[in-house]
Amino acid sequence: MRPDPAISLQAALLVILVIPGSCGGVESSPRRPNVLFVSIDTLRADHLGAYGYERPTSPRIDALAKEGLVFESAQASASWTLPGLASVLTSYYPSTHGCWSFGSRLDDSFTTLTELLTAAGFDTACVTSHLFVTTRHGLQQGFVHFDDTFAYPAVDPEDNVTSDLISDRGIRFLEQKAAAPDGRPWFLWLHYFDPHANYMVHEGITERFLTPGERTLNQVDLDNYDGEIAFTDHHIGRVLDALAATGQADDTIVVLFSDHGEEFLDHGGLRHGHTLFGELVRVPLIVRAPGIEPRRITEVVRTVDVFPTVLDLVELPTPPDIMGRSLLRPGTSLPALSEIRLDQGALMEALVYEGYKLVHDMRTDVYALFDLKNDPRELRDLAAEQPEKVEELRELMLGSVRRSERLSERYETAPELDLSPAVLEQLNGLGYGGGD
Repeated sequence: MRPDPAISLQAALLVILVIPGSCGGVESSPRRPNVLFVSIDTLRADHLGAYGYERPTSPRIDALAKEGLVFESAQASASWTLPGLASVLTSYYPSTHGCWSFGSRLDDSFTTLTELLTAAGFDTACVTSHLFVTTRHGLQQGFVHFDDTFAYPAVDPEDNVTSDLISDRGIRFLEQKAAAPDGRPWFLWLHYFDPHANYMVHEGITERFLTPGERTLNQVDLDNYDGEIAFTDHHIGRVLDALAATGQADDTIVVLFSDHGEEFLDHGGLRHGHTLFGELVRVPLIVRAPGIEPRRITEVVRTVDVFPTVLDLVELPTPPDIMGRSLLRPGTSLPALSEIRLDQGALMEALVYEGYKLVHDMRTDVYALFDLKNDPRELRDLAAEQPEKVEELRELMLGSVRRSERLSERYETAPELDLSPAVLEQLNGLGYGGGD
């Protein structure tokens, strides 16, 4: 049962923009609010209670959702981590930032959200546990403190359980900031990895999600995946508790999101990075900010919109010509583009716009069309029945990609990394072998 009624984006913004001290208000606060970025790897939106899931996987995230803006139809720019998070940090699609492959690196010529916040006086820190969110791939740009210790094989190589460790470091940062206030706002990014394959069993948690009777291997994975979400949710709750206990909650914007989802045979496949269907690119996005009334937003938004929204919330100017738009600024609906181009895997693009979704398999040049209102699981292809709609969205998609590619001409492209056999072996262990 959903906790709050859904309302339109424009109606919610009418509430937001009249709050004194907010970006659209008549007063400005003397000190910018802090920003807590919480990203959860491989978390599909429909496995959270706040998004209608019946299993109790996410009590702490659900509680956060009741206090903030819940974007019900947030679309990721890719279906695997590196391009997805590079898009969040730059507000560009993959066809601009060029992080297509396992050896890609975000070039230093891009200006990240972190760099803008650091330049504005924020103390910036990141704690991560994913191989793609490391100094090797360029996502550390702008951070004063960057801890990717837990992303490497030497740390807990047997099961790679890290949510407790990520939260421990995050809580330490919060306590240090509270104990030695220097008047500077801070930006803390915590990236949680545990819902990612392999799906580990957590004693005292996973048992709550076991399906009775004989289970298929896919059902075992689903049950363990839900247990992983619950485990991560618990440790995110510890951070939120510490934020409150240190007296910083009222001055902190919390942004919780996922880089991509996960497939469990929804369209005949497993894991992620191989398609752009909803189970992989519809992600949770929750924003709790001082003075903003809780609301549920039904309109489609994009993860590239996170960058300008954070800048708007802390009252910093947004760079021109980025692909995202602040979710605090009402306007016409914008198309949501997703892209993947893996050399030995998928080559695909998708566009969501005004209730329809077009998926283009670029290897076969086949288009699939879905009516999301009547077919939210994207199971009935209408391309043959509605060729005019296919052509309309195809032109819109082509225009979005062309603009994105033109913007890429302003930036350099980082040389492809030469990944060692040990790194490739670890990526295989995480399910990235064979193009998946």
